[in-house]
Amino acid sequence: MRGVSSNAVRAGGRFRPVRWPAQRRSGVARRALVALELVTGATGLAGGVLLAAAPDGSLLRADPAALAGTPFSDWRGPGVLLAGLVGGGFPVAGWWQWRGYRHARELSMAAGAGLVCFEAAELAWIGFQPLEAVFALVGVTVVGLAWRMPSAQP
Repeated sequence: MRGVSSNAVRAGGRFRPVRWPAQRRSGVARRALVALELVTGATGLAGGVLLAAAPDGSLLRADPAALAGTPFSDWRGPGVLLAGLVGGGFPVAGWWQWRGYRHARELSMAAGAGLVCFEAAELAWIGFQPLEAVFALVGVTVVGLAWRMPSAQP
């Protein structure tokens, strides 16, 4: 149809917006989910490596006094946990989702829920830090986006 925009259809003298197919909408959400998982994984890996490399917390300006009353004497343990769980799990979930493998939805939801649990444990041990709230929100967002993804067919 000449003169008709790609997002409208002329019907009975009126233009009506074309509804995006469900597959198109889920494609946008899927790309957002994959990007969020990969970026979160990269930041988790970088932060964990920096904490493990300098257990006094100097590379990230992390106060060792914040670890008082926790099972950790320095930042090496939390750094290894951060790099392994978030820095390892999120890129795997993002790659799995990007490739469209079976159970990608469930893996992404597990990664998001795991991040929320990780931040809750951090809150209980160390106390409130603004970055905890940010990453807890990221975890909730990952769960929400993954929940909207179509289930894989067997």
